[in-house]
Amino acid sequence: MLKLSLVAWLIFSLAWRTTPTACRQTNAPQSVQEMLAELLQSYMDTKARPCENFYQYACGNWQIQQQEQQEQQEQHSLRDRDWTRDRQRYQGQLLPTDTLGLIDHSVNRKLELLLRRRNESSSEWDSSGTILEQMRLYYRSCKRLKPYNLKKYLQLLPPSNSTQWPSVGRGWRPERFDWITTLGRLRLHGLNGVLVREEVLPRWDDSRNYSIYVNKPSRQETQPTGEGAMIELLLDIGQTKRTANALARQVDDFERKLHRLQELEDDEGPREMQLGYLDSYLPQLRWLSFMRQVRIDSELDLRSTLIIENIPYLRALSDLVESESPDTVCSYIMLKWLAFLKQQGPADISRGECVAALRRSMPLASSWLVGQQFSDPESEAYVRSLFQRLKVRFGQILAENRMRLSPPLVHILQQKLRAAHLQMGFLQPDAVEDVEQYYVRVDLSGHSFYGNQLVLLRQRVEANHDLLYMNATSFPNSTGSNLSYLSESWEASNSSPLYVRPRNLVLVPHGLLQLPIWHRNISALQQHAVMGFVLAHELAHGFDMSGMDYDALGNIMGPVEEIGASRQFRQGLQCLQQQMATGSKWIDEKLADFVALRLAYETFFGVRDKREPRDPLMPQFSQRQLFFISFAQFFCGRTPVLSPRSQSEAHLKHAADELRVMQTLANFEEFSREFGCDKKAKMQASQRCRIW
Repeated sequence: MLKLSLVAWLIFSLAWRTTPTACRQTNAPQSVQEMLAELLQSYMDTKARPCENFYQYACGNWQIQQQEQQEQQEQHSLRDRDWTRDRQRYQGQLLPTDTLGLIDHSVNRKLELLLRRRNESSSEWDSSGTILEQMRLYYRSCKRLKPYNLKKYLQLLPPSNSTQWPSVGRGWRPERFDWITTLGRLRLHGLNGVLVREEVLPRWDDSRNYSIYVNKPSRQETQPTGEGAMIELLLDIGQTKRTANALARQVDDFERKLHRLQELEDDEGPREMQLGYLDSYLPQLRWLSFMRQVRIDSELDLRSTLIIENIPYLRALSDLVESESPDTVCSYIMLKWLAFLKQQGPADISRGECVAALRRSMPLASSWLVGQQFSDPESEAYVRSLFQRLKVRFGQILAENRMRLSPPLVHILQQKLRAAHLQMGFLQPDAVEDVEQYYVRVDLSGHSFYGNQLVLLRQRVEANHDLLYMNATSFPNSTGSNLSYLSESWEASNSSPLYVRPRNLVLVPHGLLQLPIWHRNISALQQHAVMGFVLAHELAHGFDMSGMDYDALGNIMGPVEEIGASRQFRQGLQCLQQQMATGSKWIDEKLADFVALRLAYETFFGVRDKREPRDPLMPQFSQRQLFFISFAQFFCGRTPVLSPRSQSEAHLKHAADELRVMQTLANFEEFSREFGCDKKAKMQASQRCRIW
């Protein structure tokens, strides 16, 4: 699909609205299909050979077109005096470099215009004035910031009431530092995955209810940060270069020891136990001290249960921390806290960045407001219909049973597929009362950004832990609508679609219902090639290596072990793994890409080789060729210049966009046939992988 079609469409719409009436009568406006056909062709590098590098063929001129569009939008923006003074700040940042970034850019701009209104008279906001006012207070406090100063957080929130942070002021008391208490205090304000991971999630055996899960951090979370990144953070809070260098070396040594603990095997497996029993079973962890910080306003129930994993790691962690100096451990926690806060806050003090920070800090309020602005019942009906058609075709594929599974297993998979459902928007547009209740304890100021951040971070964690005291009867439609446990993470703060395993749910944010992803008037082919692929990709996650652990109700009771015993499944999995060396590190994402392309393609074209009439706007391409071009252009973008570490993190879940396009198409035999690729072409995999 097209990267910058949204910008072009907005510019076109503005020009059309400001054109004199007489001109409108003589010049018919360009249709959406005409505009998209023009842009599709402008992004292509037709000199490239599609069988050698299809990404270059489909996207080779994208950057040239992006630059032209950027110059047009910059000149348009400069006509507004409010934007003139921000010209240098916006230079080079006006247009994001990927499709979802472009969608979020549009959403942020819409929210920004709402937040900047001084007097909102529209009756549609009468019942939600409290939410809007809180969002405006946050936005104003961000805009009033001088340079973003992380040191302010350290002054507002010390590691405990008995000591300050090391190297910050003169109040550091190493003998009074307690690492588990500090972790609990920072966990209350959103920090997680540092030394230990604690989260409230749907129960593995009953996804309608919740439990605390205690575990070791992920391998990525314990990956050494690197001395350079730590020095940068320390310089940001006013440390001298000499002090920063020495402290970074000290912390780096500890971080490497910590990372080696990842190799410890979990022989005991997950265990459920009462909070009071855990205190005697694993006394060195002192978990009650942690929980008293997280539930600071509530009395702990020692009979409440939690699920704990990787106990050997937790024992070794206690030994490691006790063997290190308090200065090192506290500095490590402090640096992780600063890195987390830097990620949560604005990258720079600009309108767009303050709105992006608002969406991260107030995800439920922002998601509700996005729904108010972008919800379109007619488009949603189209998307739901498309989702159902994809499910029908997937059901046919399962019934074909190419993996030769037993009939009971096929029945279980089809039962899960039938139960999979689609939700438009993180919150429904009429959920204003729920949103107001969620933020009832929040008290924000238009002049204290750092205080606002801490208040909102704490509120998210408290609301998350309140789920422990609610049961399935608290949520009439708990399997579909209650997703508030996701609000602690990024899922609720952007426009990315996702599959929610404990709900067997595909979630499509309302912001996604706009160009370049969606428009009611785009062709059915483009709907399938882009939105169809997006929906199919998320649906496929219910049937990947992780998703198969979950049954139709979202409980971890899936048939993954039985399916893994299939010879055809093992062969397909091995084929995927052989292609992992230069691509994504997560096999689930590669599997979802491969399944989604086939599912979207066969849902639109069927499985018979029937030739369709060519599009009169682009007669040089067959309909099937246009499908593959539209699919590839969804991934068009400018590859950012990243450090080796940033690259590894960025590509952990997905391969680079170019590689995703080329590997997915190279494994799809219909693509090679449609473009006439010979067996030695680069766009033909030596062994095509397929599981479903």
